[in-house]
Amino acid sequence: METEAKKILVIGSYNVGLTCQTDRVPVWGETLIGHNFSESNGGKGANQAVAAARLGGDVAFVGCLGNDRYGDEGLRMLEAENIDVSGVRRSNNKSTGVGFIFLNAEGENCILVDPGANHDLLPNDESVLSKVDEADIIVCQLENRIDTVRSALRYAWQSGKTVILNPAPANIEALELLQYTTIINPNESELLILNGENPNEALSIQKCEELAFNLLDKGPEAVIVTRGENGALIVTQQAVVQVPAYKVEAVDTTGAGDSFTGALAVYLAEGLPLKEAVEKSSIVGSYCVTKRDVIPGLPTREKLEEFEKQIVEI
Repeated sequence: METEAKKILVIGSYNVGLTCQTDRVPVWGETLIGHNFSESNGGKGANQAVAAARLGGDVAFVGCLGNDRYGDEGLRMLEAENIDVSGVRRSNNKSTGVGFIFLNAEGENCILVDPGANHDLLPNDESVLSKVDEADIIVCQLENRIDTVRSALRYAWQSGKTVILNPAPANIEALELLQYTTIINPNESELLILNGENPNEALSIQKCEELAFNLLDKGPEAVIVTRGENGALIVTQQAVVQVPAYKVEAVDTTGAGDSFTGALAVYLAEGLPLKEAVEKSSIVGSYCVTKRDVIPGLPTREKLEEFEKQIVEI
């Protein structure tokens, strides 16, 4: 008999994404004309929760939204994706979080986030702890207060849960959280930041391995480095495995890491070995970059199967 898939809890942020395309970001005092403005649901936590739910995961989301129009719309969106939102908080003190996304012609992005109500999700919040008790796999990021993330990760770890930390946006303070994690999945710049190095440095595969082993020594069982068009690198004490990327034309790289994280939680919940889970999650990430806007561009299983028939492995 097939075993029932494990329950996934995403503890994290919800932000409204306000995207504008521009050839370059203006300097202080300068005004530029952009184009293709769009407004969309976002936030790393919400993105990852929806990515997991679209792929068939049994997903709950815990976060804090403002008592405003953006918060109402965000809650409706999450409910429409069949995500359990019974643990979501609403803030009367702060507005719903907002992300300002600047997108260039190559699909690359830079993002400015005002966390807003996300920072009203507090350490030891009962809505967080009770949902951890109900779940098997816990997913966190760093767009909430770090003391809230620490509290949630520590409680989940002590409760014997599988804990996935997507350390984004990265900061050196996150190193103390690694002792409470099973898997961390930084991208290359986040890997560099966590090692106290310049995030703009070009990484060879050898340097990537070295930095990943540094993080592995701090607690997690596996470090998965997402490397964009260069694929992913899985580093454990037993082995180092390179997972190739797929050749696609990038339209918008925003949310590729979030789609990977949500997918990883689903495939692990279904009992796949880590290497196979990462391979499948990499395909989800490749799919995501071919679409504009994150949540509208996240695949279902059916869309992913169609996509797999078209891609060519590098």
